[in-house]
Amino acid sequence: MSNAIKFESPLNYFHGAFNKSSAPNGVFNDQIDCDLVIKEMSLSAHLNLRGDADDSHFCAAVAQALDVALPLQPGTYQRNGNISIYWLGPSEWLIVQEGGDPASLEAALRESLKGHVSIVDVSGGQTCINLRGVAVATLLKKSSIYDFEGWDAAMSNSGRVVQTTFAKASAAVSNRSDGSYDLVIRRSFADYVTQWLLDAGGEFGCRIEQG
Repeated sequence: MSNAIKFESPLNYFHGAFNKSSAPNGVFNDQIDCDLVIKEMSLSAHLNLRGDADDSHFCAAVAQALDVALPLQPGTYQRNGNISIYWLGPSEWLIVQEGGDPASLEAALRESLKGHVSIVDVSGGQTCINLRGVAVATLLKKSSIYDFEGWDAAMSNSGRVVQTTFAKASAAVSNRSDGSYDLVIRRSFADYVTQWLLDAGGEFGCRIEQG
């Protein structure tokens, strides 16, 4: 008997799910005609970081360790490659490395950072999904009272982020330069949020992809 641990993403059992609530049988092609596509990113490193934003040495050390500038403007994020840093508060950030190893990422930060800081691995309690398609704007209006259309378009390495209610749960929502949106949600909400998205996206044609 193998003692190997099998890692599964929170949405593992939803990959490939499809919903089109109003299409006649045989008319709708779930591979090409979906106006809403939900894609769960691969298992990633999620670290909560706390420190003094007014400390130039702290900011420089984070940038050196991750090759990403620490976002200091409220409600913004910075990205380089597969690493994103999201502003959560005046002294708090979320670091997400898509497909990354949390232990290695934490070790790199601890090697560079000195003084009074906090680094907490929250990878096991969160997942990140991407919403794309022509129905995304309408779906966001259904899910939250926040005015996402008021945001400026994202750049390739920066954009906007907000922690807000989402379908009676909560999420950190950010925009991408391709017009899609990323959601970081808690693992305990993943099943509910996914079921809700499938239902809310049924009128458009909605499918879930594996990252």
